[in-house]
Amino acid sequence: MNLTLYFLRHGETTYSQVGCYCGNLDPHLTEVGREMAEAFTAHYARAIYVSPMTRTMETAQPLRSRIGKEMILREGLTGSGRA
Repeated sequence: MNLTLYFLRHGETTYSQVGCYCGNLDPHLTEVGREMAEAFTAHYARAIYVSPMTRTMETAQPLRSRIGKEMILREGLTGSGRA
């Protein structure tokens, strides 16, 4: 059996829009960020594992809506070093 995983970084936020790192801050996506999430969704519809950060859940929302699967939250995906 072959398994392909796609790691998708969250869409654009107001921080990334101006080249700033937001780390564990939790900004919402910009309109462009939501469009980025929609564009990804148009091509890839599989299982969804996300960090509990708002921007990652907003990025995964279009995919979740399209494939009808729940998001599986994983604290370890926040990048904060917490497992």
